[in-house]
Amino acid sequence: MQAMICLGNGKYYFSTVYGYYKDINGQDEYDKYLQEIYNPYWIVWDEKKEHLIKWYDVDQNSKYIIYKIIIIDSDQTNWNINADGEGCVNFLSKEIITSLLNQDINSNPLLSKCLEIDKKYVYKDKYEIKNLKDIEDLKWATREFHDAEIIKEKLNSDGSLYLKFSLPYDAEIEIWFWGNLEYNTKIKNIDPYFMGVTITIQDGFIYFIDDFNMKPEYLKPEHFYVKARNMQYRIIPV
Repeated sequence: MQAMICLGNGKYYFSTVYGYYKDINGQDEYDKYLQEIYNPYWIVWDEKKEHLIKWYDVDQNSKYIIYKIIIIDSDQTNWNINADGEGCVNFLSKEIITSLLNQDINSNPLLSKCLEIDKKYVYKDKYEIKNLKDIEDLKWATREFHDAEIIKEKLNSDGSLYLKFSLPYDAEIEIWFWGNLEYNTKIKNIDPYFMGVTITIQDGFIYFIDDFNMKPEYLKPEHFYVKARNMQYRIIPV
């Protein structure tokens, strides 16, 4: 699992993710509700890749829910995860992670192992949708486009469709669609915000639909959708 760590004002860095925990221990339902929002954190490197740190999912100093991490590769193949989605890479544990936090990189061989994993990952400027794993990564990165809004739309001279979305955290996303392009975007002039999207591949086409669990054969005139052979995106921290 890999992430873009948002520092604010367009600044960011990349890190492998080694764990995710919530630490929910509220005494009543309201406390638990708040903790579900503000307590979750990820185990990542600091900006200099010298220490493993806790990085909270949302800004702890804002009354608004502003996410501070973008998962760009959702692969948790080598993780041990419980029913609540908490867990870590299989050569660590929560107790070991706690002992490693903020230790110097040279103080423990496990930290060196973590750093070697981080060095192997190749980050890209743009990502293309080719398969179900690519779709899953995009859904993680955008939190399924919940509360996203289109802030720019352009049909390029080469026939590709360009859409730029604002996201409910310190980022925007640019998307390009091309190849046997079909689309209906006018509906978002009425309600610009997305609740969530369906992204699926069927018969060689990629479908991007403003609805949950929508099958392409059930598309109606009132749906926002884009259908194309190809889809590529880029995430831009702001």
